[in-house]
Amino acid sequence: MAAQAGIRPNGQENEMKTYDVAVIGQGYAGLMAARLVQEKGLEVITFEQMFAGGFVMNVNHLDPAPEGKPTGGPDLVSGLAMENMDLGIETLNGAVTGLSDEAEGWRIRSDAGEVLARHVVIASGTRPRRLGLAGEEALIGRGISECADCDGPMLAGQETIVVGGGDSAFQEALTLSMFGARVTLVLRSAPRARPDFVARAEADASIAIMHNSTIQAIEQDAGGLTGVRVEGPSGSEQLLPCRALFVFVGQDPLVDFLPATVERDARGAIVTDAAGRATLPGLWAAGSVRSGFGGLLSDAEADARQVVGAID
Repeated sequence: MAAQAGIRPNGQENEMKTYDVAVIGQGYAGLMAARLVQEKGLEVITFEQMFAGGFVMNVNHLDPAPEGKPTGGPDLVSGLAMENMDLGIETLNGAVTGLSDEAEGWRIRSDAGEVLARHVVIASGTRPRRLGLAGEEALIGRGISECADCDGPMLAGQETIVVGGGDSAFQEALTLSMFGARVTLVLRSAPRARPDFVARAEADASIAIMHNSTIQAIEQDAGGLTGVRVEGPSGSEQLLPCRALFVFVGQDPLVDFLPATVERDARGAIVTDAAGRATLPGLWAAGSVRSGFGGLLSDAEADARQVVGAID
């Protein structure tokens, strides 16, 4: 395949042009940022290592949805991605592996090649945090899931465990109940979810809530997940049989490619000023990778608008 103009394929020495802006990540914040950069008349290129849309693609009903936008996650982000493509916004499909500050601008290295850009908007998002239990990684896709909308229809009448106390955990529990699953929601501490989510879960006869409890071990057989061992507030353990486990205990920022000198908070998210500037000139952050991100799609769009508005 011929190289795109201005992009250096890995291992080659052809001349590169310098883009005005490179956007890393095509979740909602990244898609919005790329669109806004294009509308501003600046030359933009985007990077995505998986598929456009990020976690929003897994949510069939957004609550709340951005005002005036589709309420289904796939419709919202796939529509925006297609519009960006129609506008001619360039995309490199590959993982970003490094950034370096050079005289011509920031050099972005990726599995798909290298480019230069005056500004880099980091909208790389997050990855789900794991429980850190033996056998967990091997069971992803074989009992451990991240998408109730995807797997819920197969779990009608099945015992299902959801771990976590935030909005995502409660939303997934409610979605699984809607599909007919029998759900146990395991909370280590007090719920952090929106009060209306908590009230709905507490009133749902298909959802049992275990407070002050933690999963200590995962049980499996040749077919996959068979149950989890839960320690309750008294310190005693019980085995809860299940065929599906949904883990929502937080997210870790995707920032492995960043220079070590970029300031990050204790969670690893990028520290910025009010405009979204990171601590190295020309680097910006938007969306869930930014320290202090509000968590809603409206916050992601606000981040994108704030960052692009400040880029000259």
